Amino acid sequence: MDTPQVDDFLMWAAGVVTAIVVIIGGIAALRKLLLGAIDKRLDGIDQQLHRNGGTSLRDAVDRIEERQTDIQSYVRRTADRLDEHIDWHLEHQPKEK
Repeated sequence: MDTPQVDDFLMWAAGVVTAIVVIIGGIAALRKLLLGAIDKRLDGIDQQLHRNGGTSLRDAVDRIEERQTDIQSYVRRTADRLDEHIDWHLEHQPKEK
């Protein structure tokens, strides 16, 4: 190889290396951007899983669970009263002659 060919090859190699470095840098920046967005979304989700005085998803689930327990208790008491009422009627029905 003569000197101009070596110079051309070195220029070509430098261009290739520069392109690779730019591509890797772009990929790293994109990765950082995407991971930052994902981390931000995960932080938002994480905040919803902890009590914060009423506005988190956790608070809403706790309220629903408490109401469901209250309703379940009310239904049981109502069913017991209805059973007692039916039993009373069965015990006090007129006797057939």
